[in-house]
Amino acid sequence: MTVWNDCQRMGEEATKTIQTRLHIASGERSWLHDARLASREIFNETIRLTQQGYTRTEIQREVDRDDFLRNNKCAVVGKALQTWDSYQSLKEWWENQDDPDGGKPTPPSTDKSGAYPLVMAYTEGYRLTVDDDTNSVHVRISPKPYKKVKGHLRGEPDAMDELRDALASDEVDVGQAELLYRDGVYYLHVTVTRESDVPEPDTADTVVGVDINERNVALTALDRETMRTKGTLVLDYGRVKQERQRYHTITTRCQEHGKTSIHRKLSDKEERFTEWVLHRLSRAVVGFAEQFPNPVIVFEDMSGIREEMQYGTYMNRRLHRLPFHKFETFVSYKATWREIPTDTVDAYYNSKTCSCCGERGSRQGRRFQCTNGECDVVQDHADRNASVNIAWREKAKLDGNTTNYRTHKTQPQVRLVRLSGSGSVSRPTSSRSLAEQGVLAHG
Repeated sequence: MTVWNDCQRMGEEATKTIQTRLHIASGERSWLHDARLASREIFNETIRLTQQGYTRTEIQREVDRDDFLRNNKCAVVGKALQTWDSYQSLKEWWENQDDPDGGKPTPPSTDKSGAYPLVMAYTEGYRLTVDDDTNSVHVRISPKPYKKVKGHLRGEPDAMDELRDALASDEVDVGQAELLYRDGVYYLHVTVTRESDVPEPDTADTVVGVDINERNVALTALDRETMRTKGTLVLDYGRVKQERQRYHTITTRCQEHGKTSIHRKLSDKEERFTEWVLHRLSRAVVGFAEQFPNPVIVFEDMSGIREEMQYGTYMNRRLHRLPFHKFETFVSYKATWREIPTDTVDAYYNSKTCSCCGERGSRQGRRFQCTNGECDVVQDHADRNASVNIAWREKAKLDGNTTNYRTHKTQPQVRLVRLSGSGSVSRPTSSRSLAEQGVLAHG
């Protein structure tokens, strides 16, 4: 484990989800299906009772049923209440806007009849053990009282190693799990939590600027002392933009013809695809940062920027729906797990400012050119130029230095790494080693 100095945020909890596939050895698959249907009923009833003003204790009493484990019931109720709280937060934000873009947020649906993920408490709803002889992870699930489904888990080698380490460690707590079903396969998503000693940003030796826009994420790592570039990377996720535009066209037509059920199904599919991509992007960002000594990951402060981005209905829909906040959240909790601090800086004009002299420049396509005759720098990627500015502003913020010092003119050439979808489910390729593929050391 990395040893940090005394300036640390001690005891900060970090939680991550380990995704695995479930292979059933004994027990009835129908028990799992029935339990997932019961989860949907409990979820729907929890939302209905919440709308009527019931308390959590009253809800748990009302939704109690003999064919469902009580601990699992409490877990499903908790998941439903989290969904309701998220809706309330979004609704409150919408109501506080002077001129909100898009329609008013709708509450969680209570008329869905399909199965819902089975949320289970550890040791009560499910239990994991490691076979010392085969090193495999065995699972026992209790979908119904006195009914057991047993099997083993499979997944990415790194994910399985993390799960085995969590089961063997006294410092890591194994928490709730969700049982999902997709394309004929059951998946078990297990959450693990531990305390992380995350250093303060001002202890960093490497500043990693992150610029996110509607089709790519640009990263640049600068040495805090010399401001030389240690590495640079651009991750293209334009497939999300394309998929969102496609779903928007389809759902608009569905709404026009009153096909609301299809609209909700497509919205769920769009959200799953977007989160799939964002998880891989965020994993690549953290992987890029942890290659350098004592890094801090820096984002633009996007608070209030949506209200100021008014370019007409079409552009507003494109820009306001970008998953800025969700992406930053994914990166932040993954960074916390790796004991890497995150921070934010001023977002204004990062993409229009020359990272070498500080003057305003011009952007032509993806290229950036400084209009200062004494500088005349041309960057091969304007978004990378923005990421350098973000890193530079973080250095100025941490050092308390307002002097207009800048980075070196020479920057390594950008390599673009694309996250592409494949197959009928349109899932992007694995992000493993993406950072290594795109990093070019500065000479």
